[in-house]
Amino acid sequence: MSDAGLWSAWGLWMAVAGVIVLVAAGLLITIWLTARSILAHAGRALAAAEAIRENTQPIWALQTTNEVAAGLLASVEGIEAKASALVVALADPANAGQAAGAAGRTRP
Repeated sequence: MSDAGLWSAWGLWMAVAGVIVLVAAGLLITIWLTARSILAHAGRALAAAEAIRENTQPIWALQTTNEVAAGLLASVEGIEAKASALVVALADPANAGQAAGAAGRTRP
């Protein structure tokens, strides 16, 4: 092989190597930009998930609300029963001992 042929082959392989380096650099830059985009999207998704969590907190408090409401209902029903017995007792003081049984009866 002559010196001219050797330089020609060397130049050709250097061009091929340069193209390979440029393609690899382009791919690396594309991967880097894609990773940055993924990071940005992940940050927005995390912020959205946090907003969803904050907005759904009242749903988890409904169980406590229902338990408190059931307790209030039981208390009010107890008050109503005692008030009914008191009304019957005040309406007919002679039969105050029979107030519970007389609540459902009418006088002749």
